[in-house]
Amino acid sequence: MDIAFPMKPNAATPVDYSKRRHQPEKDDLELSPAGLTWLASIEQSARPIRLAAAFPRIVNRMAKIWKTPREMDRYFEELLADTRGNRQGFALNILMELSTLKDFYKAKIFPPAQRDIWDQ
Repeated sequence: MDIAFPMKPNAATPVDYSKRRHQPEKDDLELSPAGLTWLASIEQSARPIRLAAAFPRIVNRMAKIWKTPREMDRYFEELLADTRGNRQGFALNILMELSTLKDFYKAKIFPPAQRDIWDQ
């Protein structure tokens, strides 16, 4: 522990994130009705089919926050960047789907002109 910051954990101490995970729920394991509806609403060229098959929890979460640009931007960043430093990452085909979906979102769903000043 750093004496100057007694509440801050030592950066050299590895964190075991597997112990922080919650038990999988139904929405983690299969697409919800909202997730299926959202997936069908995406243009076929940007529809993340492989992502939905491999990670239904991600699609279900996207369905919930899709109309909130700030949250979606944050979620895309969380998915596409390793903030922990030890994540395995997505397979290339899923990574490409996420990237295409992000581009679609920014170009067609909430382009910069439609965002308010606080979403900048």
